[in-house]
Amino acid sequence: MPFDSNAQDDTTQRLALPAPVLHRLAGSELIARGSVNVISVQAIRAWAGDWWSQKRGDVWTYVERKLAEHLDRNDMRARISDSEFLIAMNSDQGLAAQATSVRILEDVLTHLLGSVDMSDLGISTVIGLNGGEAICRRIDAATVLAARARRDSKRSPVRRAVEDGDESRRTPVAFTTAGGAALRVDFTLEHVISLRRNVTTAIRIEPVVTHLASGRQANARAITRLPDRDIAFIDEATLKYAAVFARGAQGHNVPDLILPASFRTLGTQRGRDMLTGTPGLSLALLRGGVMIELVDITRGTPSGRLLEVVGLLKALTRGVIARVPPEKDALRGLKEARLNGLTLDASDLAGPAERIAADIMNFGRDVKGVAPMTTLQGLPAEGYFAAAETAGLTHAALRANHPLAARTAEAA
Repeated sequence: MPFDSNAQDDTTQRLALPAPVLHRLAGSELIARGSVNVISVQAIRAWAGDWWSQKRGDVWTYVERKLAEHLDRNDMRARISDSEFLIAMNSDQGLAAQATSVRILEDVLTHLLGSVDMSDLGISTVIGLNGGEAICRRIDAATVLAARARRDSKRSPVRRAVEDGDESRRTPVAFTTAGGAALRVDFTLEHVISLRRNVTTAIRIEPVVTHLASGRQANARAITRLPDRDIAFIDEATLKYAAVFARGAQGHNVPDLILPASFRTLGTQRGRDMLTGTPGLSLALLRGGVMIELVDITRGTPSGRLLEVVGLLKALTRGVIARVPPEKDALRGLKEARLNGLTLDASDLAGPAERIAADIMNFGRDVKGVAPMTTLQGLPAEGYFAAAETAGLTHAALRANHPLAARTAEAA
């Protein structure tokens, strides 16, 4: 299916809602979270024509069967017109909720019409209530379909408004460390996949640091051992690269943008000024779709200071995630920080397969209840997604392709 839509359709429509539905939505935060959508079977009604009055009962029954199959028992579902159904999801929001709506409608259309045409995927998100009606905006189903991809590509939702030149001017960057080593930083993008809904809910920037003299790539923990000045340079370059994608990560209908940075940098006023002062990263854009991943949280991080810095960053951005090593002691005090997410990077896992599996299971057990989003990122193969799901984690991500290897392969 083509992916050629580059503009958000801001046209809205109003749909009358039954009183019980209005009452339940008015007293909740579901609309503000982007958890309420409307699916339309208008394409089936048009196909049925004059037979619709006789066929609609069977259509409604099949839709309700699919709603029961894909939704939780406590999710709300209601037929609000002859051809429209409203669903409100308690556990999912934004793109994940939209992906469920698209999947339900795909199943219905495939079963009843034999195929799915992009123009028939009538999904709208409810953005408000007024005068007994739902105010709805049509979503771009192509964005949801593109978000099913496991890896970055030209079709990735966050790339919709990005010019190749804007990105290439910001990657790679090279610098000399305080110790005299020449390093280069290339930036790649990781798709962070919701294991529950099998769709990309965030795009994560991954800095790839290479030692130019040896050609060796530094792992994530080796980078955190660099001096503060060198760490700040990498963080500043990451911010400038993130500015290319921040505008395309706004709102509930696209993935959030996760921006990794050091606690040592953003724990200072100068670092936070750099965050808000980077051209293209206005406060509105940061709050609208950018999350910070603090990459160097360890058991030695002062809990009181962490609590303070996380609070400051949450006021500036959409949320804060902490990357932690696979050590239970590193999680002490993190629950009080009210982080939006915790992540374990695959580069911190070593040893035989059974040891890695044990570390993943331990991480899933230890982070339960600490943060709503728990991620196993930088995975070498998709097979590890099953391990992440078994461990009770909410998200997983494949390590982005090394930029040099990808370019060499493309050139060949």
